[in-house]
Amino acid sequence: MKALITLLTLYLLGALPLLAEPPPEPAAQNNRSGETRMLRHLLQMQPEELAALRQTIERIERMSSEEKIQLRERLGKLEKMAPEHIDAMRERFQSIAPETREAMRQRWLEMTPETRSEWRQKLRTMSREERAQVFEEQGFLPIPGKGPKPSRPAGSESSEE
Repeated sequence: MKALITLLTLYLLGALPLLAEPPPEPAAQNNRSGETRMLRHLLQMQPEELAALRQTIERIERMSSEEKIQLRERLGKLEKMAPEHIDAMRERFQSIAPETREAMRQRWLEMTPETRSEWRQKLRTMSREERAQVFEEQGFLPIPGKGPKPSRPAGSESSEE
């Protein structure tokens, strides 16, 4: 009987590490399921959504390491905001004409990181009206008549005089 208990004890001691930790799932299998899930989601997206996603990816690829860190910080702040506040910010952003947003973005990207930081500090202390005035005075807004030409629908002619 003692031999059986001793043998059983040795067996359990040897098997204990195997029982304590379940075998980890292979990383490749986890990665494949994530890729499959993402692919399914992409296949359900509308062409406009895919185009917007492509632009976002390209913009992220062009970012410096510092810009990516700052974006992560801003996203963290957004996640902590109330949904109503985020909706109001989104509405304000969408109320700006796309060509104006692009002109402001281009001007912003032309600045050095130090200059951008200084501008952020200044803009935080200004009212909405003051910011609009500074944007116009400093050339952040597009020059009238210099924006992209509006596209005409196919088949429309201007000879209808």
